[in-house]
Amino acid sequence: MSSRIVNTTSVKRLRTVCYEKNWVSSQGVFLGKSPLLYSLPLLLLEVTIILLTSNAIHHVLKHLGQSRVVSQMVTGILLGRSVLGQIKKFRRTVFPARGTFLLDTLSFFSLILSLFTIGIKTDLNLIKKPGKRALIIGIVGSVLPFVLSSSAIMAMRPLFPSDLRSTVLLVFASRLSLSSFPVIADALGELHLLNSELGRIVVSAALVTDVFSWVLFVAFTTYGLVTEARSPAWAAASVAAFALLVLFIVFVARPATKWVAKRTPPGELLDEGPFVWLLLTALALGLLTEIMGYRSLLGAVMLGLVLPGGMPVGVTMMERVDSSFLALFLPSYLALAGFRTDLSMLHSLDEWGALELVVILCYVGKLVGSVAASLYLKMPLRDAITVGLMANIKGIIEISFINDWGDREVVTVEHYSIMTLSMMCITAVTVPLIKLLYNPSVRYVSRKRRTIQHTNPNCELRLLACIHNEDQVAGVLDLLESSHATRDSPISLTVLHLSELVGHTASILRPHKRTHRSSANPSPSDHIVNAFRYFEQQQSSPGAVSVHPFVAISPYSTMYNDVCSLALDRKVHVILLPFHKQSDFVSETASHAFRSLNRSVLDFAPCSVAILVNQSLPGGTTCARTNCLLQRVAVYFLGGPDDREALAYASRIAANNDIYLDIIRIVLRGNSTNAEPDEEALQDEHLMEEFRDRHGRNERIVYMEKAVEDGEGTAAVVGELSNKYDLLLVGRRKGLESSPLTSGLSEWSEFPELGIIGDMLAVAHFERMVSIMVVQQQQLDRVAGEEGGDGGGGVAGARVEERARMVANIVNPNNKQQEEVKDVLIHRQT
Repeated sequence: MSSRIVNTTSVKRLRTVCYEKNWVSSQGVFLGKSPLLYSLPLLLLEVTIILLTSNAIHHVLKHLGQSRVVSQMVTGILLGRSVLGQIKKFRRTVFPARGTFLLDTLSFFSLILSLFTIGIKTDLNLIKKPGKRALIIGIVGSVLPFVLSSSAIMAMRPLFPSDLRSTVLLVFASRLSLSSFPVIADALGELHLLNSELGRIVVSAALVTDVFSWVLFVAFTTYGLVTEARSPAWAAASVAAFALLVLFIVFVARPATKWVAKRTPPGELLDEGPFVWLLLTALALGLLTEIMGYRSLLGAVMLGLVLPGGMPVGVTMMERVDSSFLALFLPSYLALAGFRTDLSMLHSLDEWGALELVVILCYVGKLVGSVAASLYLKMPLRDAITVGLMANIKGIIEISFINDWGDREVVTVEHYSIMTLSMMCITAVTVPLIKLLYNPSVRYVSRKRRTIQHTNPNCELRLLACIHNEDQVAGVLDLLESSHATRDSPISLTVLHLSELVGHTASILRPHKRTHRSSANPSPSDHIVNAFRYFEQQQSSPGAVSVHPFVAISPYSTMYNDVCSLALDRKVHVILLPFHKQSDFVSETASHAFRSLNRSVLDFAPCSVAILVNQSLPGGTTCARTNCLLQRVAVYFLGGPDDREALAYASRIAANNDIYLDIIRIVLRGNSTNAEPDEEALQDEHLMEEFRDRHGRNERIVYMEKAVEDGEGTAAVVGELSNKYDLLLVGRRKGLESSPLTSGLSEWSEFPELGIIGDMLAVAHFERMVSIMVVQQQQLDRVAGEEGGDGGGGVAGARVEERARMVANIVNPNNKQQEEVKDVLIHRQT
């Protein structure tokens, strides 16, 4: 071996290094010149320098589409022997060998705990039914690169340098041929693609191949230990020791952790005692597997995979480990890998070329295999290439294997530097290409009309109701009850229970299935689905309402992908979203995450969208009733596609004989009747005529027109009439904010996602409980994310006074503008 890597992360070499540095005696006792007190201030300095430098570099590189992995490795190269480390004074002062010993050890412990927490958050149920696409892509994408690279290595072995003719190249090729589940899950999470369609496929494929690779690793390592054993008794002892370790994990650690989790109050984290014992157990198992001859990471991974994720174990690890210890020391692990990379050692073109040939064959083979499998599954070419790129993402797992080879002195500094640079370059090229090629929201742009207005009134109405918690069920049930579903005009309701991804690694979007276990201990999803199932069974007309429950668990930042993709697959006409504020008339709560989700769905939805501001009864009071509580309903119609969609939904409500419906049309006073109407005005009149033709003889429907001069007049009309109703239907009027009917109202809008009229109604305090439903018609030519920001907020000076005056018009009906009012009845009751 021409040279060794200065790397002390291996547990196996820990004591040896201490001996060589004279830090411990042969009995393992620290000597007078203890590195601990010497290294603590230096440790803080080194961690601070690495974090600050890494963040600064990432701030620059993220504009080029780079991930944090690349930034951290570039940080290490910058601080290492290749750049600043060439300055001897800097290296001896800031990063001396004795000073980096503690940082090296802590960063390695952070890697063990990181894989332990990822194991806990991994749902092994994904392996039971990975899906046809994930299975094919995972197998083909792993076998093809390994066959290509290993064949080339065996054929060209005589041409390789002598120190590369061992099995290290085959091991390196086998590692590159696989996909690392933790690496891909972390990278896709950083790209906000974890719950995208392709993201789910690649994560499932990576999980299958990763678990399979760990099983093979254990099998081959065990075989090697048995064949190299000094005696049959020693071989039997090695196998028995590992078997006992597995039995301990499955039959002691898992039941004990589940017992502690059951005793933890709902919503609470683990106590400090069980939490510390879990961490110590993970580190101890890592030490034991290293002593047995396996990798120290194996024990922590095995323990994590068998422990339950979610609350409270997974969430405890995420909040107490991920956000503290790992946030400090895990970046140092990658930075130290770059720190050990010495570019000055890359002087042998033969060895460089041999290793790069293996890298290229594995990368191209994996790309071609994944693309071919995707095309076989009839994916578009662009998506197939994206899948191949996602499967090729490399990161901390590959670096840990290379570090391990360095610890065991299997590779030289030159080999080590080539391998780490190759891993960094693969990720540096792959991640920006994924960002360039794949935008999941493009899939939701539908050129097919999926609106209520363009659906036959007698056809099935397909709704998607998004529910975050049980308190939001009552308002949706009230709306469904008023919608008058019959066998001739049925409603297909898809219920989607949305939960934040906490304590798990992979997102979930699946149909809800009630199990025997959930009967004894029902989950929040069970409660929500039961309410809708009961509503379905209580319909007087069998088949009038059909309920299809789903569950989505994903990060709130990209949860709109779940909503929009399910709406597209289910061919939904309307997505029903709850307003982000909830009130029980005693207190009010608001969720910024809910609001951000609503805004994203409005931007990307492949159909119409409605936001329900439920201000009726407190949540849960109407879950078991069948009598309609929304008896007086009104529609404010100012014109435009969103208002037409609201009127189309009101047309279905009008068929309910228990509901009184008022159509309130607000028009501009003095509008010239000689002017040629535009296309929008013609569509407004056409839909209004259709409404009259269908419901002209309905005694419960009243049509009225209110003539106003400006937006203040519109506010006065809304304030005068709104207190009479239980439910108000309004259009969002996107793109029509500058209309004379609403002039001056948008300047002080607090909730732009509700539109001008919806925002006024949401902030008003009515004398009775009034719910508001704001409707946006499907945008066929939308530009994704064109609004941006949260918008809203107050204004100063005169605008504040104007807002107070306009809100007063809504709240106090007596403060109305004197104007000419013309009531036109479709049919007057006698």
